[in-house]
This record gives sequence, structure tokens and C-alpha cells, in this order.
Amino acid sequence: MTLENLKAAITQHLGLNVNDALLKKLKLYADELQNWNKLFNLTALEKKEEIYEKHFYDSLIPLQYVDLKDKSIIDLGSGAGFPGLVIALFNESADVTLLEPNQKKAHFLQTMVEKLSLKNVTVIVGRAESQNKLRESFDFVIARAVKQLNILLELAIPLLKVKGSLIAMKGKKAHSEITQARKAFLTLKCKLINKYEDELPNLKETRFTLFIVKNDITPIRYPRSYSLIATKPL
Repeated sequence: MTLENLKAAITQHLGLNVNDALLKKLKLYADELQNWNKLFNLTALEKKEEIYEKHFYDSLIPLQYVDLKDKSIIDLGSGAGFPGLVIALFNESADVTLLEPNQKKAHFLQTMVEKLSLKNVTVIVGRAESQNKLRESFDFVIARAVKQLNILLELAIPLLKVKGSLIAMKGKKAHSEITQARKAFLTLKCKLINKYEDELPNLKETRFTLFIVKNDITPIRYPRSYSLIATKPL
């Protein structure tokens, strides 16, 4: 997928506007990602064609289904900025927090925030289960390919305001993960309200976007320590 193909796909399939200034920033982002990737392992994708489709386009898929104008959103395990940094580029009025435990990746994120002149993004170095000060703070939590759903729910739901939503971006195992997470839904007082299926335009890979609403205050005992979350998931 070329940069022009990306622009066309975002416009036609996702219904989003891409002006020349935004396109220029996406190219700069891809250039910097390639440069940094020579020194640090930020992504397994090295070719721009892959970055444009499997990172940029993929990150924007949820924006078909949700309006983030003036909303607060935190991206768990943002990595090299997918999806949170890309979403921030397309939603300048949203208050976007990128949470990333890896220092080198967080440094890359902060550098990109400055290079892309993003005033609506905060980078935090840390883990989701340790963010007590951010508890019940966000309208949305988003996570792309972060852990299986029953683990992700325990990491994400405590950060949401009541009636806020987790946007879980999943691959082909989405259905089995939903089934496996039944106990977690009940325990954490949240519910799957929408599930959307999409396809990458060129590669034809399936993507699922899950919207999970938080219906009540999360019991104070959650999240547990990550060792417990991982070894004894809900």
C-alpha cells in the first residue's frame, strides 16, 4: 500500500478526511519509524507499504464506529504508537494518553509527539496495573493486540469511568476470547455491546473491533498484581 493508496483507503473505507498536512505527517511518522527501527526493535514491519496498511490503516479502523471528539482516551501498551498516536493525529480535540512500559519505545513516542506537533498527547512510562492515580479517569481505553481478552479486561476496565468503553482490537481469535472472558465480564461489571468485523483492504486480513462498556465502579481489589493476572486470569 502506497501513501496515496492509504489516503484513498482511509477516505473510501473508513470515511475519514485526509488533507495534505495530515498525509505529510503520516509520511514523517513512517520515515522516523524506519530510522529508529534500525537501532531499536520497535516493529517487525520494515517496509513502508506494510507500515501504511498494517499499522496506520489498521489503527484507524475503530474510528468508523466511535466519535472521540473532546473525549479522553488511553492506549494501553502503545508500543510504537499504534493505535493511539495515529488516532491522535486524526482527533486533535481528543485528550490522548499513551501508556508504554518500555523506556525506549516511550522515548520514541515522546519524540514523535514533538516532531508531529501534537498538543493533545501525553506519554506515560508504566504498566496498566500500576496506574492507581488514573483509576476511573477515561472515557475510552483502547488496546491493539494486547493480551487475551480476560487479561486485558482486568488491566483496562479499572481505568474507565463508569459508562466508559474499552475498545479492544482483535484478530481472528476474537470469538474464542470473548467466550473465555465470561467470568471477567461478570466480575468486572462490564458488557460487550458491539462487535465489528473488518478487513485490511489489500492484505484481506480479518480484524475485529470490540466495544465493551463499564456498567459500575470496579471492585477495589482489581487489578491484581500482573503475576496473578497472568497466572490466574479471571
